[in-house]
Amino acid sequence: MNELPSFFSVLGVVFVILIFIFGVLLLISIVLIYSILRKKKIIFPRTTLFLLDTLYYPLKRLVVSLNLDESVVDKIEIDIRNKILKNEYFSSKIKDRIVVFPYCLRSVECKAHVSPELGVNCIKCGKCKIGNFKEICDENSIKVFIAPGGSFVKRVLKKHPKSSVLLVACHVELNEMMRILSAKRIPEYGILLEKTGCIETDVDMELVKDKLFEVR
Repeated sequence: MNELPSFFSVLGVVFVILIFIFGVLLLISIVLIYSILRKKKIIFPRTTLFLLDTLYYPLKRLVVSLNLDESVVDKIEIDIRNKILKNEYFSSKIKDRIVVFPYCLRSVECKAHVSPELGVNCIKCGKCKIGNFKEICDENSIKVFIAPGGSFVKRVLKKHPKSSVLLVACHVELNEMMRILSAKRIPEYGILLEKTGCIETDVDMELVKDKLFEVR
């Protein structure tokens, strides 16, 4: 009978220690974020990325409670992944690269057919920026996809497993997709939308073009 209270006492101590460790890691993460925002320089990128990934949801809530934009967590993770993975992406052959745009980048007047397998089948109607960009990609045999959802990228990569991927999306979607691809060790590079939302978003297409055709 005396062993039972002892067990719960040990369990309580372990729980307190875990809470303490969690708090310390959260504090370290906030300090790293503050340092990155202030100095515009990423220190210990892999360690920082691990902490931000591990503490993602509680960290975002804490950032909001500090009156900061919650997108800062995603944007820092995206920036770190780009820095860590860029050599693999830029070393890949241009013809092996694919571009994935978000569904929201289309015009509201878009008449293109949507397929679960191919995404939005762009008809190059000129009502959004994607058509002209796709024209250039078609000339260089580069595949362009317009994703109707986050899981679409997984389906694309099943058909094109040796591709490297240029991703365009809002901060949440982009960070999530980059996390999935980096776990699968797929060369990637991410570009954030300049204007976010559910419809007619915008991106710097010249930047997309530069990153698509850049080699090192």
